[in-house]
Amino acid sequence: MSLIWITNARVIDPAAKRDAAGDLFVRDGLLVGSLGAADKKGAKKIDARGLVACPGLVDIHVHFREPGQTHKETIGSGSRAAAAGGFTSVVCMPNTTPVVDNVGTIQFIKDAAARDAVVRIYPTAASPRARKANNSRPPVRSSAPASSPSPTTAIACKTTRSCAAPSNTQKCSTCRSWITVRTTRSPTTPR
Repeated sequence: MSLIWITNARVIDPAAKRDAAGDLFVRDGLLVGSLGAADKKGAKKIDARGLVACPGLVDIHVHFREPGQTHKETIGSGSRAAAAGGFTSVVCMPNTTPVVDNVGTIQFIKDAAARDAVVRIYPTAASPRARKANNSRPPVRSSAPASSPSPTTAIACKTTRSCAAPSNTQKCSTCRSWITVRTTRSPTTPR
């Protein structure tokens, strides 16, 4: 039987509305309310003065680079870094190489997580239909610098493609999604 007595921790428990210094007791890897006097004598004692004990954190926006760029980070190394920071669950963004946009790539990530991760990994996927639509548009070319607003500046919202946002903002004034500002040559602009 494994017994641990953590003393002097700042215990934060939102469910119990607790934020105070206190002790925690662990029996066989699970928190228990208390330990008896005999158990306290045999328990491994850890002084957590200056440390916080709280439920595991969740990061809903991580950029692990597997698949494709394992020289930067893998599911295993990213999950170990998350655990070191107190995170027990992470949601991986799909902008890897290749982009996560199919069942096979999702399964690859789930298999790598089952094999290598020390925290819970939740993969997300990009919509292949939306990616196809975004990648099928021809590039817009202009002789004017993109940073100088002109009468030919077109603004397209990535969500609705119909919002009219002022050119000096980076978010759509209607739906608050990020916008793309493109400068195009009008038919009256000389070449």
